[in-house]
Amino acid sequence: MSIEIIKVIKDAEEKAEVIKKEAVQQSKQIITNANAEVTKIVDEAKEDAYAKRAEVLKEAEAQSQLFYDSIVSDAAKECEDILKNADKHMDDAASIILERIVKASGNS
Repeated sequence: MSIEIIKVIKDAEEKAEVIKKEAVQQSKQIITNANAEVTKIVDEAKEDAYAKRAEVLKEAEAQSQLFYDSIVSDAAKECEDILKNADKHMDDAASIILERIVKASGNS
């Protein structure tokens, strides 16, 4: 009977060793799968971040272009106003210059 008990114990030890090896292999596979999943999640997060960054930059560029256009438009209007005022005063300036020329010529 002791040989049978030894055989049962030996079989149990062999089964335990097989179970242990399978457990080690499964744990390695779980770690490999987890690492792959982490890499996938990180890559997706990077892609999302780059997409959001591009979106924010595009919006900022659009708003800055609107601001730039507004400044240019305001400056153009201001230039037009200055030119209009200059045109209004041009006749007065020409009259003053002619008057001085005539006075200068008459005094000579």
